[in-house]
Order: sequence, then C-alpha cells, then structure tokens
Amino acid sequence: MRRLPLAAFGLVSLAALACSRAPRSPDGETRPPPASSPAPPDAFAASSVDAGASTETTALEDAGGEPPMERTPDIEYVPTPENVVDKMLEVANVKKGDVLYDLGCGDGRIVVTAAKKLGIKAYGFDLDPQRIKESKENAKSAGVEHLVTFEQKDIFDVDLSPATVVTLYLLPELNVRLIPQLEKLKPGSRIVSHDFDMEGVTYEKWWTVIAKDHQTPRDREHYVYLWKTPLRKTPPAKPPAKKK
Repeated sequence: MRRLPLAAFGLVSLAALACSRAPRSPDGETRPPPASSPAPPDAFAASSVDAGASTETTALEDAGGEPPMERTPDIEYVPTPENVVDKMLEVANVKKGDVLYDLGCGDGRIVVTAAKKLGIKAYGFDLDPQRIKESKENAKSAGVEHLVTFEQKDIFDVDLSPATVVTLYLLPELNVRLIPQLEKLKPGSRIVSHDFDMEGVTYEKWWTVIAKDHQTPRDREHYVYLWKTPLRKTPPAKPPAKKK
C-alpha cells in the first residue's frame, strides 16, 4: 500500500506521459524515474474509500475500534501489487531472525506476507485507523496474529532501531524526511522502497517489476529500490567549472 496526495489527481496525464517515455539504458533496460518524477499512473486510481476516513474515526472509537487520527495523513492510500510485495521481500533478503517494519502499512499486506511466508516478526504503522483495522483483520485471516503487530502511529514518531528491514511506499520527499530515523538502524539493515527513490542517499540496486492487471494503466512498470545501512550519502554535485 501507500498513499499519495489528493491534489495529485490533476497530474494523471503528465504521469502517464512520463511512464510511457521512461528512458532506457544501452542494454534496453528501463531506467527508474528520478525522485522528482510524477507519481506512477496507477497511484491515482485509488478508490475514494479513504476520503471519509477522518469523519468515521469518532464512530470507530466509540465502537471500541482504533483511536481517531491525530492529524490528516500526508498521502492517500494506494495498495502495492502482490508480486511487488514479493519482490521487495526477496531483494531485502529477509530471513529468520529479521524484524520488519512497514511504514504506512495500509491493509498490512507486506507485514502479513512477511510473517506468513517467511515466519518473521513484522510490525506495521499507519496513521489511519481504518487501515489498522483492516490490517488486523487480514492478519487474523492469515493466521499470523502471533507474529505481527499493527499500531496507529505517525511514521515520523516511530523508533526504527529494533528493525532490520524497513519497507516503504511513500513519496520521495517523505523518504527524505525519514533519513534521520533510518540512520539509527543497525549496520546491515535493509531499506526497500516501492517506486520512489531517496534523494541524497545512494541506493545499492534497483529492479523493474511488471504488475499484471493492477489498476490503471495495466501492466505498467513498478520500481523497487534497495539501500543498506550505514547509508551512503550521495556527494553533492560540483558546480560547473568557470570558463577562463
């Protein structure tokens, strides 16, 4: 899952153009979009289910559900395709003993998949009480309640130091805001992001994944980025040499 700004709906045509003309390397492989690229088109196809979330929180609390949101989420809910989830866990080399934190967990699919397929402890954090409710229901259905924990919390308030794997599907500027928290991870920890880079930090590698029949447009390219700690900061660009 992840979320994107509601205001971004006006960028659909621009995003579609950007994806259809993605630059290619000499070997024909599609290069990932720069961090400043518009969000991928399928991100704008999210349903409007979250639009009324803030008006429903009081009712949820009264009914014994999750507490209301302290503030409006920065981004709108968009699910990550299942095969992209699998790729994220694969490139993170998740193994027994790892602890996974998913920031902006949505319906909990990354957390639940990691627990069910790999048997690790996993934690999901999201500001939206409706998403936390869905996550807990999905964990119960999958039979992994003993391995997972979901918490309604601002991701920028989460202590990441216990994690060895962190997964993201956030906008580039939010990835950058997380850098101080990510720098507290133990050496050798892995950070995996769906679709968006992290400006100022050099990634280890990136992959392209085709998500079949996932929202709009069909079969578009999704990107998966991997970083490891300690993070390698990208050297600032040198100013052009002055002409003599």
